Amino acid sequence: MSNFFTGYSIRTKQELIKRQVTNVAAITFFSQFASYAINSIFILFLTLPMIKNGLGMTEAQAYEFMGVTQAVGYIMPFIGGYIIDKYLGLRRGITVGVSLLVVAYGLVYLGSSYVHIFGNKAFIAAYALIPAINSFVMAPSSALVSRIYKGDEVGSKSGMTLYYMSINIGSLIGIGVAPMLMNSQFGVMSVLAIVVIGKALSALNFIAKYKLYENIIDDMDTQPMTLGRLFPVLTFLSVGYLLSFIAYLNPSISTYLIGAGCVSGIFIFCVRTLLLKGADRTKQLVAAFLILVAVVFFVLYNQMATTMVLFIKNNTDFKLFGIKLAAAQFQMINPLVIILIGSALPRFYRAFKRFTIPYQFSVGVILAGLSMITLWAGAIDADHHGITSANYVGLAYFIITIAELFVSAVGLSMIGLFCHSSMITFAMGAWYLAASMSNLISGQLGKLVALPRIDVDPFNALHSYSSYFSEIGIVGVAAGLLLCIVMYFLQRSLNRRGIAIS
Repeated sequence: MSNFFTGYSIRTKQELIKRQVTNVAAITFFSQFASYAINSIFILFLTLPMIKNGLGMTEAQAYEFMGVTQAVGYIMPFIGGYIIDKYLGLRRGITVGVSLLVVAYGLVYLGSSYVHIFGNKAFIAAYALIPAINSFVMAPSSALVSRIYKGDEVGSKSGMTLYYMSINIGSLIGIGVAPMLMNSQFGVMSVLAIVVIGKALSALNFIAKYKLYENIIDDMDTQPMTLGRLFPVLTFLSVGYLLSFIAYLNPSISTYLIGAGCVSGIFIFCVRTLLLKGADRTKQLVAAFLILVAVVFFVLYNQMATTMVLFIKNNTDFKLFGIKLAAAQFQMINPLVIILIGSALPRFYRAFKRFTIPYQFSVGVILAGLSMITLWAGAIDADHHGITSANYVGLAYFIITIAELFVSAVGLSMIGLFCHSSMITFAMGAWYLAASMSNLISGQLGKLVALPRIDVDPFNALHSYSSYFSEIGIVGVAAGLLLCIVMYFLQRSLNRRGIAIS
């Protein structure tokens, strides 16, 4: 333990750790509440007419814009984490991040207030601030929990559980509240207002307890900022903002440029993997293959906040087991299922030890495909007006959430288990590039089912959704089954060579 604990009892140490983790959970709760509040209604906000303070995009433009914004959001944390480690220090970096996020979302609110005067460029100019700044908060928050429990594996699992619970509870409430506010007399501006409030509460919680982390800060945190260290930080924020702004203004072009960058990064990772030798190369090749499979999974997973929301809006009765919900509120099923059954997965994995990570990925992709086929079944079962039961959508959200638990929840742990220790950071970067790539693909696929700006008869819209969900669903199931077969023979071969894949 650090010298900070000299003269303190074990009880005091435990109390300090509890206060630290509780504080991280609190800032995470408020931050995720705010983030999911806007993310849950984002596709609706983008397509809302400007006269109602929306951005007035067509569905095709909205899908593409979301694909680019999400893709950029996955790339920035990898760079931001390096900037924190090299120039700021963990605690100082998070403080800068949470503080600037409040300012950024405040500007987003102002930009949205004047879309009917300046068009959507005012919003985009402010929203482009988010990716670079948010990179100082996303991964560093989980890293802070790991540092609190450094050397205590049992405690670390407990702390991470609380951390992830705070994420899902915050997202559950944010998803539940935002659509109600959007449909109220206050409209979308009330949603943006609670986003600013949520980010402000997150920042205040951390800043007020800044000294609580004195025992776990690194040398970088203790050193005063110098111009030499401040310059790279400001450069990253400035360049990150400029690149995001240009990408958001030109999503059609930036989709291909970012996509080329993602493909190049993943290709370089695969090449470096081939340069390894023996069992290290074999295991990392499995990881590289699963990273590519993750692209397929995330393309299907991304439908939850895009095509599925608009399908509910355009072609369902909004009733989940008789309870009427707003279109965006169906996304509450995701964090709710994770909260209810996520903690049971470790026991499940212990009971079924032969259900290894490659099989988990396979089943996850199959389930994601089945969730799309469930939506297809709903479209087939629609009435003559083109309206179907929203229960199909509810089931689809449930299935794809189970899929998420099998893929997303173990993705980063797979990196640590399968990749060579000298390439962990690079492998994590490849994982985030895969997630980024999937969003770009999702944005382009969404354009296939995008409805024109003018009112469309629900029955005609239903045909587009039916074809779309059936096609991507069949591809997902087929890819998952093929992966399962490949992994069966691969693991048999590896076992004969004495190479274990957990």
